[in-house]
Amino acid sequence: MQLLINTTSPYARLARIALIEKGLDIAPTLVDPWADDRRLRRANAATRVPTLVLDDGTPLTESLLIVQWLETARPAPRWPGLIGHGALAAGVLSRAGIALGAIDAAVHTIIYRKVTTPVLFDTTKVGLRRRRTMVEGLQRLEALASQIAGPAPGAQTPLLDAICTTVLFDYVQLRFGGQPWVPATPRLQALAEALRKRHAFGSSMPRVG
Repeated sequence: MQLLINTTSPYARLARIALIEKGLDIAPTLVDPWADDRRLRRANAATRVPTLVLDDGTPLTESLLIVQWLETARPAPRWPGLIGHGALAAGVLSRAGIALGAIDAAVHTIIYRKVTTPVLFDTTKVGLRRRRTMVEGLQRLEALASQIAGPAPGAQTPLLDAICTTVLFDYVQLRFGGQPWVPATPRLQALAEALRKRHAFGSSMPRVG
């Protein structure tokens, strides 16, 4: 298999964490989506990361579709489930949705900054709504931190809500850390620090450059 990612995308990190937790520690192939990389374009017409190319050449795109494939290809109980079971799954997916909404807002902010100036975009109505989404998302997840973390965070395979929440927390710290509008979220920080002790999280920390 081939996993096409870059070093900053939270979507790519989400997929990579899920793959590792399911026992597929694939050495990533680094590509630059902004440079219209040929390898990425061949596999994914949208030239987005992550893109997972299976052994038979089938390309899988979009992080949540990769997670869905993993749940089918490597189901519980032989492999750890990432969504939970029965009535618990709705709560996991609900909390993951909060984190994904905030991730989208953060990524769109960075993308728009690339085509305009940060100050110009950040003070627009759309820019301020993106910021509000990040702030409220983090605050809601902070209030739900005990449900997301479970009794022993880091000691067992995390579910999708914990994966998405940690990916969001680390991405916001990478891109917006130190900004006065970023809310304090000590319980999310503790969760992220606990999960970084797991190989899937520690080896996939986002970095610029």
